[in-house]
Amino acid sequence: MNKVLIFAGCNEATLLINKIVKNYLNLGEFHIIYQDDEIKNNFEEKENLFFYKINFYAYELYKTILHKEYNKIIILVKNKKEAEFILKKSVDNKSPIMFVKFWNEFEFPYRNIEIIDIPELISNKIIDFLPGVPLFARDIGLGIGEILEVEVPPHSPFVYSHPNKINTKNARVVAIYRNNEFRLINQNSMILPNDKLLLIGEPEELKDLFNKIKKNIGAFPQPYGQNIYLLLDMKNLEKREISNLLKSALFLHRKLKNKKLIIKIINPSINNQIYKLYKFQNIEIETDYFEDSYEKCLIKDTQKYSIGLIIINNKIFYKYSKTFYKLKIPLFKKGVESIKKCESIKVLLHENEIKTIASVIFDLAFQLSKPLTFIDGDPENNQDELIEYLTNFAKLFSFNDVNIKKTEDNPIFELNKQNYQCIITPFINKPRNKLLQIFNPKMEYAYQFLEKFNQFLIPVK
Repeated sequence: MNKVLIFAGCNEATLLINKIVKNYLNLGEFHIIYQDDEIKNNFEEKENLFFYKINFYAYELYKTILHKEYNKIIILVKNKKEAEFILKKSVDNKSPIMFVKFWNEFEFPYRNIEIIDIPELISNKIIDFLPGVPLFARDIGLGIGEILEVEVPPHSPFVYSHPNKINTKNARVVAIYRNNEFRLINQNSMILPNDKLLLIGEPEELKDLFNKIKKNIGAFPQPYGQNIYLLLDMKNLEKREISNLLKSALFLHRKLKNKKLIIKIINPSINNQIYKLYKFQNIEIETDYFEDSYEKCLIKDTQKYSIGLIIINNKIFYKYSKTFYKLKIPLFKKGVESIKKCESIKVLLHENEIKTIASVIFDLAFQLSKPLTFIDGDPENNQDELIEYLTNFAKLFSFNDVNIKKTEDNPIFELNKQNYQCIITPFINKPRNKLLQIFNPKMEYAYQFLEKFNQFLIPVK
């Protein structure tokens, strides 16, 4: 999990924390060292947000916090002497440091630190408005995500390789930023740990490249959230249904790289199977004695917890499908079969949507340790480019147990003849009437006819 340490010593730091809380809190742990109460007043400590009120000169008090391993240390302190003191104490840490510089005159003998020079940024922005001067490439492009900067982690599969290894048909690396220096790509270029790459290309392809460079395989339910969530309405679920949902949740909790399994109970009744789980530290069981609405409780908890996967069954899914669609959180939909008996994972190919969730598909296959088969059952559309993309993805992450199967038969009928399969599909639209699907079949709704299987429904934003 990503860990970030922030020294917060100005109003700008409060704005930063506010943006993190609203948009990026599920991406990792954020540790905030501050000394003025104004920084903390507007925030509450959450599951992965931690505050420490310590004077910036009291190094001995935050020494143990500072010298942990972080993905990034951010020094955002406006008092020059305090900022200089923190910087001197931080440079021995091996974690990358970002230093925000608010002053024109400041001695900076440290080479491997990323600097945000506030006076320089402001003056450059003003210069852009003056007539007759060159316009530097700062705020350019279509603004739709066709230009991407990504930092290469030390464990990336692209470290110590040429940037051409990353390039695809519609996206490529054009430059490297290293030690605050700009480097154009040439035949001798090599990617090193913590380099920043500048990529240009088709936005969706850049998103996939981002995941490949960061190598998120083995991290699901990240980046959607950290925890697996099961909401049990004990008044409207039979004991058998509760038992099956609990078994599925516990299995996935063991298999996937989640932080906690959160079991929420509404309309409670006695169930010994649940209360036996209280002894496990990484399983959180909470009973709500006041809320009796599944939908209201679900929406409230998605704002409270960092949820990356919701456990449901077919009955719950169809009853609240509109809500699940709006939440944009992955779903595990319990089928008739036991997830423990799953022998392989199947994915029905349909263009575009599969690309957007390719990293999640491979991630689940990796963590569940199951062979993966992509089924091309659409003879009218040429899927060769998509198949080539998936084949290259498999090679990149050394997946040996991946198959591409072309069939002219109806893939839904073929699948339903099999047993103990698990389906992964994009969750693109709300379910449609099955009668419409019979007369006007569309691949994105095929999962509605495969309900005996356990299914992962992955939202496409």
